[in-house]
Amino acid sequence: MSDSESIMVHSILIVSSLLVALLAKFVRPDEPNGLTGYRTKRSMRSQEAWDFANDYAGNLIMWTSLFTVCIEIFVAFVIGGETAVIITAVAMTVGMAVAIGFTEYQLSKRFDKQGKPINSNRDRF
Repeated sequence: MSDSESIMVHSILIVSSLLVALLAKFVRPDEPNGLTGYRTKRSMRSQEAWDFANDYAGNLIMWTSLFTVCIEIFVAFVIGGETAVIITAVAMTVGMAVAIGFTEYQLSKRFDKQGKPINSNRDRF
């Protein structure tokens, strides 16, 4: 891969990673839908679960995308070539898997099977 091709590929990956981060963080759909937002069965069970999942996943995706950009810049200069692109693609995939996994875990802890919030204070009285 030539230097100009490498620069172009890394630029596209950086821009796409940051675009996903910005969209996840700042574009929040108002209600569950099939087109935008964090869409899983668990997140679409109620409005409360939908709001929480989109907020939580948006923050995680933003941070994992920024981490991926840091990795990409590092490997582009240190390793370079196609290996750097592959490492970046793996980092992006792992970052998204982590964001989804953590969001689903938090949804399962905070909401019941119908999507209603679990009241952690109910046992105190």
